[in-house]
Amino acid sequence: MIISWWKQRQLKAALRKKAADVQIEKDITVIGPLTHLTIGSNIRFAHNVYLHLGGLAWSDFKGSLSIGEKAVLGPHVVIYAAGPFGVHIGHNFDCGPGVKIFASKTSVSNFDVRDFAKVTIGDGVTLFANVVISPGVTIGDHVVVAANSVVTKDIPSNSFAGGSPARIIKENGRP
Repeated sequence: MIISWWKQRQLKAALRKKAADVQIEKDITVIGPLTHLTIGSNIRFAHNVYLHLGGLAWSDFKGSLSIGEKAVLGPHVVIYAAGPFGVHIGHNFDCGPGVKIFASKTSVSNFDVRDFAKVTIGDGVTLFANVVISPGVTIGDHVVVAANSVVTKDIPSNSFAGGSPARIIKENGRP
């Protein structure tokens, strides 16, 4: 989707009203109403970040995304926070390039139906490049997820996880 420079300028101004110190490198796409977005201070969006906040019929016009203070979203990050439960991200979040976070998915049994489940990511979490987070996952505080991992189950606090599907590699400490 190509957004005109004027629309980008308006979007950046609207985001700065939410947090004056927000940093936006270049081109960010937001689908849905900005009222569904809450951001803390010192947030940095790299280029080509895509945020889906719901607001469309397939999500029953619902969605919510909250991002705590001191978060970095790398380039080409996609967050689908559509649906009644949305995505909650804590403080000090470090998100590498190409990460995908989903609070919704198409039902396996009926392709016309969407399944929604809340995604919760704690404080001090690092997701390396190309991590995929599935709907319904809770990631505890101070967790590191290795590059190219697919997280389909909860990860407890103070853990290092990796793989596809992701599994706990080390508990009670970072790598």
